[in-house]
Amino acid sequence: MFAGTVKYTLKCLKCGKTYSEDYYICHCENKCDALLKTVYEQKRFTIDESYQGIWRYHEWLPIQKIDPRLLDQGSCFHTYKSTKLAAHLGLQNLIICFNAYPYCHTGSFKDLEAQVTFQRVMNTFDSGKPLVMSSDGNNAISFVYYSNVLRYPIFLFATEDARVRRIWSFSKTNPYTRLFPIYGDYYDAISLANQFSRVEGYLSEGGYRNVARRDSVGTIILDATRFLGYIPDHYFQALGSGPGAIAAYETAERLILDGRFGKKLPKIHGSQNYPYAPMVDAWKNHSRTIDERYQDEAAKKIIDQTIAHVLTNRFPAYSLTGGIYDVLTATNGEMYSVTNEEIEKAQALFEKLEGISIVPEAGVTIASLQQAIEKETVSLQDSILLNITGGGRKEIKRKRMHIEPYKFLTKKLQISQKTLEEKIQHSKYLIQDAVNKYGNKVAVACSWGKDSMVLLHLSRTINPDIPIFSVLTIHKPKETIEFVVKVIKEYNIKPRIFMVADAVPEIFEKNTIDVTLLPMEHYHREEEKLKKETGNAIYYENPDLCCKLLKVVPVRYAYSTMGLQAWLSGLRNTEGFTRRYVPEVERISDHETKINPLLAWTEEEIWKYIKNNKLLSHPWYRKKYKDGRRIRSLGCEPCTVPIFDHESERDGRWRKTLKKGGECGIHTRSASEQV
Repeated sequence: MFAGTVKYTLKCLKCGKTYSEDYYICHCENKCDALLKTVYEQKRFTIDESYQGIWRYHEWLPIQKIDPRLLDQGSCFHTYKSTKLAAHLGLQNLIICFNAYPYCHTGSFKDLEAQVTFQRVMNTFDSGKPLVMSSDGNNAISFVYYSNVLRYPIFLFATEDARVRRIWSFSKTNPYTRLFPIYGDYYDAISLANQFSRVEGYLSEGGYRNVARRDSVGTIILDATRFLGYIPDHYFQALGSGPGAIAAYETAERLILDGRFGKKLPKIHGSQNYPYAPMVDAWKNHSRTIDERYQDEAAKKIIDQTIAHVLTNRFPAYSLTGGIYDVLTATNGEMYSVTNEEIEKAQALFEKLEGISIVPEAGVTIASLQQAIEKETVSLQDSILLNITGGGRKEIKRKRMHIEPYKFLTKKLQISQKTLEEKIQHSKYLIQDAVNKYGNKVAVACSWGKDSMVLLHLSRTINPDIPIFSVLTIHKPKETIEFVVKVIKEYNIKPRIFMVADAVPEIFEKNTIDVTLLPMEHYHREEEKLKKETGNAIYYENPDLCCKLLKVVPVRYAYSTMGLQAWLSGLRNTEGFTRRYVPEVERISDHETKINPLLAWTEEEIWKYIKNNKLLSHPWYRKKYKDGRRIRSLGCEPCTVPIFDHESERDGRWRKTLKKGGECGIHTRSASEQV
């Protein structure tokens, strides 16, 4: 997978309008009441065995590349042929796709949806914008989990009942999650999330309209097809909003176009928890429209009678083009209504026979299969794919904690409303506290940009001899190298400088400035490989890899060799979307803490401090361009361009790549993490 190649487009199933993969889009601009569908350039079902889990099917996932953190902490499922449950039901070919702990970290198939959604947005020009979403349980748990893994911000709307009874996290603190509890039902949460997502700078996660959700679940069909050698005859799943069943249908269509796995679509069997079964009733009445009694305020009383609460979306993906009605029509599908008693019996049956607990909605699925056998809508010899959407939560040993509601007047927001002088004192307090706690085991990370100059000055007012380290790259402009020499001389400081390079810059040698050189071999290999494969420079073709090798790895090396326990960063919330929700103190591990003393400062306040204290500043900031643009965030020469004042401060970084306005990786990964 290489950035720059067109992997897929999105197509409206009603008007046919297509959209680029470069942006995170979930709705047709023509306001069609229809789904967008992923159209992949690769028409042949391809399995990449160099990856594990669902990532082996990356050719049919709406992503450009895979974040290493998702390779390390990704969730998957276990596909197997049932013997005990199959024998009990009299089935000859029952395939179970088990989305449960320990395969899924939180015990739900929503882990698949969350990880692919985050990867999708991070591969677009919208990367860094907070995702706004709603959930009544499983989605929230999964998205919070991967928000913590990837340090990506989400705004989560959920019912207060769900927050107290069903939503949890393994972490005491969830700094990238803002949870808004709603006194109402799931649809109320959805409505408020939709309103909030229209605010500029935020993204609607998309729910069932999000192709990442559907295509991630589609890997269940892909894995079953790989297992069987052909498309299964039947697909069973309990439905709340409906994306899982739609995903099974869409994926089967792709497999049929491939031509090697059969020409017949699987019969889709959906199910809901009685008495709240809007799609069941609509389908039985041969209606494309859901009865209003399931969508008005009185419906909340019906919802309260169910035990599978996550299946109670009042406005599911049923009526729209490409939705459940169309899927059931195309596959001659079935819908089943399952009582609470049937759910509990099915849960107990599965745990007894298969040896592990399952969630209520999975109980709905099993009970619906029992009904299908009784009604003879399946034959005993048919290949049946049973999607067990969650389980193993009884077996999870890790402590699970409630997520605290977001309070609008947080400490951070209170600080942001202070005067510059008050912010200066607060920043000094954070630095002093770090020095008191860590002594000479805390250092200033200096990039030589405007924020670093302010941080350096403030830190040296607390401790004139505070350790300083800096990572420079071979792509830094000569003005940066010259500026480093100027600062070292005028401020009489001795920073530890680290570089992945073949030789120390001549001006450093001339001024006897020590530099720790790290080997270039790995970088040269990757650079030559990409140049040969794509014809492009590494910093254009794969800026993440370039930054990792030239910045992230040296920072980790510096942190380790200097024996640090903490470091001070000049990061600010107002620089761009990727930094808006970073906390002042980041407890990255037991051995590493990152402190961001300037977090609440604005760009204007940074320049005011520089002027008032007559600090040195990089000459690139003073460059003038005829159209009014200017350099506002300083990086490597190929990846830094001037921007207008109305743009986000970091929009000039990696401008011509998918990484635009993003992060090099230093602030999104533990500095002490092993290479």
